[in-house]
Amino acid sequence: MFKLQMPPVPIETSQVLFDLSRLLRSRNRAFATGVDRIDLEIALDLAARFKTSCYFLYAGAAGVTILRHETGMSLLRALDARWNGKQSPNERARSTQSYTAEIAYGSVTRRDRRTVVTSDTTYVVASHSGLGKIKGGIGRLDPLKAMKRVIYIHDIIPLEMPEYQRPETRPAFENYLGELMDAPVTIASNSHDTDTRFRQLAGTKGWTVERFIVLKPALVPTTAARLPIRTEIETFISRQRSFFTVIGTIEPRKNHLLLLNLWRQMLEQQEDAPHLCIIGKRGWENENVLDMLDRCVAIKGSVTEFGDLSDGEVQAVMKASTALLFPSFVEGLGIPLLEAAALDLPCIVSDIPVFREIAPTGTVFLDPLDGPGWKREIISRSLPPAHDITRQVG
Repeated sequence: MFKLQMPPVPIETSQVLFDLSRLLRSRNRAFATGVDRIDLEIALDLAARFKTSCYFLYAGAAGVTILRHETGMSLLRALDARWNGKQSPNERARSTQSYTAEIAYGSVTRRDRRTVVTSDTTYVVASHSGLGKIKGGIGRLDPLKAMKRVIYIHDIIPLEMPEYQRPETRPAFENYLGELMDAPVTIASNSHDTDTRFRQLAGTKGWTVERFIVLKPALVPTTAARLPIRTEIETFISRQRSFFTVIGTIEPRKNHLLLLNLWRQMLEQQEDAPHLCIIGKRGWENENVLDMLDRCVAIKGSVTEFGDLSDGEVQAVMKASTALLFPSFVEGLGIPLLEAAALDLPCIVSDIPVFREIAPTGTVFLDPLDGPGWKREIISRSLPPAHDITRQVG
């Protein structure tokens, strides 16, 4: 199997203050999102490099707290155990009450701020969350703007295409960036495409960026023990003759509606239509998609939805798939495409810049609105080799 790995964040100071606000709020999630996985890997790397000089910050409704090093490490080990399949029951035992108590205590006492908030410290946030979400938070924590800042950017979709987000997302993201960009920063992006877009945004806004870097995640082989594949997943894989997989939160920009309509057409026109496997939690602003999943009789039995698969289970399903389908209108990166490349799985994806950047050789690129083209490619892939038709690779 494969595990996500991040390049090290370049740090020039002897101390680092990592914002684990999102990770702490996500501590009870059984499985990680792509942002969670990147956030955790960056935190684990910084903790390994800086040891006790790696401090941890939480920002939320109770205020801004610098947590004890042991508390932050306990959380990271617990999440590494849970999300990366490493069994460690002792690390999972810490109660929510104990975190809440420490957050409250730290917020009241302002523990360690004089030691941590110095010119020899770099504040790192990799989650689009945390301190930047607290109005005036970083100003109160570091009024002299002494700390260096590194901000990891996953995308700027809320600003470029707010129609694919919830209404409150754009102003929240604008405020987040506005809070953090009031001093010179280093911007680390997940792709060259995101880097290009943020450079343009920074120029428009007049922000001072000391350095732009690209820290692109990679999938590397791992020998770490994985959680066992659940019986229902093994049963699904064993029963499918040919199936295609789409991975990602069910939200408008992922373009699930295109695939569901194509599957309904194919099922009406042929008896041996392939199966569609949807992996991802149900998101927002997608009533039409959910109506089809819940109420469309035509696709029942030919579309399977999984909302809670571990990384190992996702990769097991992908390995058995005919191809990965990725018809998104816009992405900041696309971790499933990196996973498909590592697993040597054929890919049929939208023709968008970031996919051109990261897609493996042989990928088929199609316009996300080209329904007939997607249908032809899917049917072609599901036919026996002798009946395959010529495909156009962009």
